[in-house]
Parts: sequence; C-alpha cells; structure tokens
Amino acid sequence: MIDTKALRRKVLDLAIRGKLVPQDPNDEPASVLLERIRQQKQQMVKEGKLRPKDIKNDSVIFVGEDNLHYEKFADGSAKCIEDEIPFDLPAGWAWARLGTVAEAIGDGDHQPPPQTSFGVPFLVISNISGGRLSFENTRFVGEEYFNQLPETRRPRNGDLLFTVTGSYGIPVLVDTDDKFCFQRHIAIVRPCIISNHYLYIVLGSSYVKSICDDKATGTAQKTVGLATLRELLVPVAPYKEQMQIYTQAQAALHIVDSISSDKEDLLSIIETTKSKILDLAICGQLVPQDPN
Repeated sequence: MIDTKALRRKVLDLAIRGKLVPQDPNDEPASVLLERIRQQKQQMVKEGKLRPKDIKNDSVIFVGEDNLHYEKFADGSAKCIEDEIPFDLPAGWAWARLGTVAEAIGDGDHQPPPQTSFGVPFLVISNISGGRLSFENTRFVGEEYFNQLPETRRPRNGDLLFTVTGSYGIPVLVDTDDKFCFQRHIAIVRPCIISNHYLYIVLGSSYVKSICDDKATGTAQKTVGLATLRELLVPVAPYKEQMQIYTQAQAALHIVDSISSDKEDLLSIIETTKSKILDLAICGQLVPQDPN
C-alpha cells in the first residue's frame, strides 16, 4: 500500500527545495523581497504598529565571498552560520528567520478565559488538529474579553496558526474574517509581505517537523517554544515563484488525497470481504460437506 502521509511530506519537501516548479532567472530575487520586508517593518515601528523591540532580533542572512552563510544582526555584528544551513537553495532564493519575515509571532492567552454560553468562539487544539479551522463544538468567550486581547492574539484573515503543544507542528491558514481566539497551545504567525500560502507549505514540511521534534521540550505534553519558531530558518523563494509553488503543491496534494481516499475505500472493501468469507466459513458455506 502507498504511504500517503509520506507522499504528502515528499511533495512539500520538494516544494521548499525549489524542485516542484522551474526557476525563472527573470524573477525578482528573494533578497529584494527580504529588503522590502525589512523596510516595511521599520516603517511600522515609525507608525507605532510595531515596537522597536519587535524588530531588534531581525537579521539578514547572506553568502560571503568565501561562499559561506553569514547572519548580520541589528547591531552590525555578523557570524558564520554555515553549520545551521540544512540544504542548498536554487539561485535567487535566500534563507531568513521566520521571525524576520513575520510581523508578529505569538500564542494564545496563558490564563483560562472566562467562558460564556455564546459569544466569540475560543478554539482549542482539537479545533485545528485536522489541518483546517473547525468551529464545531467550540467554547465561547465574551466580546469584552476578546476586545481586551492584544492585537497579536486576535487572528485576522491571512494569518497562520501553528500547533505547538501535544500534536505540534500542524499549520492552518486563517481564511475567515470571523472573530475568534485560541488557547496557548496554538501559535499565531502574521506574515509580512511574504505569501502566507507559501509559508503554509514551509511550515507543513517534514523539514520543519523534524526541527520541532528536535527542539520540543516537556514530558507529558511536549511543547515547541515561540523562540524556536522565531529562530526557525525558512527558505524564501522569489515572490512570483511562491505563488506557483503553492498552486503546484496544492494540485499534487489533491492527487495524494484522491489516492488516500481510494486507499481507504479499498481497505474497507478488503475488510468487508474478509468478514463475508469468515461468515460463509462458520455457516458451512465455504466448502462442500462430506456426509461420511
């Protein structure tokens, strides 16, 4: 039988390595996009939308004359990070920390919220563990509680949610304008200019899952810390290619889902057939009887 979970991971891993769609040398390189992100975040600080401390850890990763990767920090210092680079990227791509390409990375309220019988949905990890938002069987909090939450804890359309406790490593795209909030076992990533669809592909890859497996702490329920998410190295494709990667990956994953559905149907038929054979056997209808 085909391992469709492994097949899904393979599709995403090919995508984030630039092997799912051809590169176009005429595309604007990722370094230009990363510079726009840096300028955008500096402008948001000037406008009061971000605080200076929100960008103090932002960095620039570049390849030096010795062909090694270096990371330059806000204070002007730089260090070689070649031993951190997990794999080679195509021409025009670049590495960046997730915290650098995001406006904000946070998690839900650490205090149990005051529950109400109706109001704003309060999502727990089971509401997104299937890989998509589910508003079935949700808890609720009052509007007053929701309105006093920091902006970074109030999801908006285009954000990404990412499970960080227990069933960690599951990304979910926020594709609704409806109000909701969530528990602290879920992180929120707010992309800055970079495609949220592309980041969804990156965060769903086995590359990111392996880092989460390595960095998760705890015993009863392992947790991936927000610092791990902010420091996560992400491969950044040229913006135009990001769109193509998402489209191609979704098409490939749709085929995988069809295979998975066919596999489940086949397993069901096999199980039904086995049961039918056993029923015939115990009813004496599988082999002829011998009167002797």
